[in-house]
Amino acid sequence: MKTLIIYSSKTGTTKRCAALLAANIGADSCDLFEISEKIPDISDYECVVIGSYVRMGVIDKKISAFLQKHKEELFETKFGLFICSCLADKVSDSITKNFSEEFMDHAAIIDSFGGELPADKIKGMDKIIVNSIIKIAKTDPTFKIFEKIIPESITNFAEVLKEM
Repeated sequence: MKTLIIYSSKTGTTKRCAALLAANIGADSCDLFEISEKIPDISDYECVVIGSYVRMGVIDKKISAFLQKHKEELFETKFGLFICSCLADKVSDSITKNFSEEFMDHAAIIDSFGGELPADKIKGMDKIIVNSIIKIAKTDPTFKIFEKIIPESITNFAEVLKEM
């Protein structure tokens, strides 16, 4: 199955997840493109996967614009959507906030691959926010964060796509 994986990555987590997904699908049948690169014609692919980091509850604006621009084309092919977010309790909210009901109805699968808070790759105000999130998670057992990606979610995502 010839698959196109388009992603946006701020700290490298989404890029790693996209590469792991390609390996699970069969890397030789997958093409990976960062959203800022020139994206090939999606009609040349049997399957398209789009992934983005989530920051402050919102996916990357270039990914969002891509989805709107190519909506009709995507609805005519098999496609999946994934997010990377460290806020475990907010995954469902992030999905419904960023993907319309129409996208959710047409997608073969939508999932979260977990997330990371790599303090060494985060700068400025984002670093202050990340440190606050970590501090809250350590003191409030009801506040759940992902501290790593979830390989099982990536494997399951690939299996769903391969079965279609």
